[in-house]
Amino acid sequence: MTVLNFKFSDAKRPLVADTRKKSGREVVLDGIEQQMKLLNDPSFRIERTKYIKDEAGNSVRKTICTSPRPWWWQVADGIFMVQVKYGHSVVVELEVSKPTIVAGKSEKDVVAVLTQVSTAIKEGKFDAQIAVAKEKAKRNRQAQADQAAA
Repeated sequence: MTVLNFKFSDAKRPLVADTRKKSGREVVLDGIEQQMKLLNDPSFRIERTKYIKDEAGNSVRKTICTSPRPWWWQVADGIFMVQVKYGHSVVVELEVSKPTIVAGKSEKDVVAVLTQVSTAIKEGKFDAQIAVAKEKAKRNRQAQADQAAA
């Protein structure tokens, strides 16, 4: 009789839905990448999936191309301001109660700020702030789902 030398584990195969989910870091880094593309090419568009109701009231999945919303804006004195976001709506407060970064007087300064933030995120320096933003986004989605059900 042959004795097989196996090493056993209690690990379970992850669900497909879990393997598709992006980490908080990946969501923010993808957003930064889109913002940089938008800065370089104002006609840049991304593909999004939207659910709309047809004539019968059924939800239909539709793919649309849209321009991402800029995370930067210019104030009266010509200075560019930047807010880093989780997804398209929730602002990641990199410093408590100060969600906005003063970038400078040109779009190149905005690119420099986004590059520095991207590097810091890759190093894990803002994981706690991203986790807070992710939780806030989750609560917002739940509140929207509750309103739709009511």
